[in-house]
Amino acid sequence: MNSEPILSIQSAEIGFEDSRPLLEGCNLEIRPGEIVGIIGRSGIGKTTLIRTIAGLIRPLSGDVLFSGANISHSPRGAIGLIPQRLGLVQHQTVGYNVLMGALPNSSWLQSILSLPSAEMRDTTRKAIAAVGLEDKTLTSVNLLSGGQQRRVAIARAMVQNPQLLLADECLGELDAETARDIIGLLKAIVEDHGTSILIVDHNPVRARTFCDRVLQLRGRTIIPLSEEEQDETTALPQYRGDE
Repeated sequence: MNSEPILSIQSAEIGFEDSRPLLEGCNLEIRPGEIVGIIGRSGIGKTTLIRTIAGLIRPLSGDVLFSGANISHSPRGAIGLIPQRLGLVQHQTVGYNVLMGALPNSSWLQSILSLPSAEMRDTTRKAIAAVGLEDKTLTSVNLLSGGQQRRVAIARAMVQNPQLLLADECLGELDAETARDIIGLLKAIVEDHGTSILIVDHNPVRARTFCDRVLQLRGRTIIPLSEEEQDETTALPQYRGDE
């Protein structure tokens, strides 16, 4: 695995202006091809951390670096995001939703006018096929199951061929079998493309089954899951779905 981090957070404060930071003194490195899990109680700042890494929120202080440069200077499409609320256009087709993910890599004029090139259409078809939904390309998203909609969101993020994929609770509210399918898909993305993944999951037992490392948000910062806590999760019953 490449020793140079694709993402580096250095002594960062994360949160919103005019309020106490949600996270302080944050340090984190993720390397190419690594899957890192983030766990923590509700409201502690997991989504805010993800949105900061995605460049949607500025850190209050410290540095958030992508390939050694400020995150605000990352190339378009280099960071893919699967938000907790998937943000799909429910009344539009699978093909339309995934194609919209390709537009950030298009020219300014194409983005404004939504004029997809032949290359973009081909990339869209390949992304849909990669998540196993080629037979649903013309199906309206609101007719899909929850697991299928997550596949659409993954395809929309991956159509840009990102180096870093951010997944915010993309396994939430899924039954055990569907969650395993999505986990398998994420692992295949890493194996096939060398993509790094940072995934928020509320279930530490599940996270430890497929992540290279699991970190937690506690005490307003990012810390490793301790050996004692790892032992405790190992001793818990086998994961069988979202509790």
